[in-house]
Amino acid sequence: MFQAVRNAVQIGRIGELLAQAVFEENGYKTARVNHEGFDLIIFDDEGDSYRVEVKAASAKDGNNKRYGFMTSRGSKTKRMITTKDADIICYVALELRRCVIRCTSTITRKKTNIKAYEFEESEFSMIAKALTEVRKRRC
Repeated sequence: MFQAVRNAVQIGRIGELLAQAVFEENGYKTARVNHEGFDLIIFDDEGDSYRVEVKAASAKDGNNKRYGFMTSRGSKTKRMITTKDADIICYVALELRRCVIRCTSTITRKKTNIKAYEFEESEFSMIAKALTEVRKRRC
């Protein structure tokens, strides 16, 4: 059974490892990086690279059956994560061991809530959709 992790550093590290495993499992080469703005770099079959910001939550937000993720940067003055920071955002629900993967351009608030049922969608499909959006933006 999953035991709650209370340390923010542990939550982040576990989230990064789970996200990396999901991308690897779906055929992408990955590298964990210690860089301001993103946590992973993934590579597609053509060798193109994509920056991935990972956000992890250890438990649902009360009885609302949703997970809350801080989608902002900065310690004093918070600003939303943008496409200048990363190409893809990967939300990880630790207790489910599942990810929701989206293009960073979908971020509209400093805190993002993801409903538990959204983690049931195919991770392969979410990755493909997010990468399609990123590629359109790069053209």
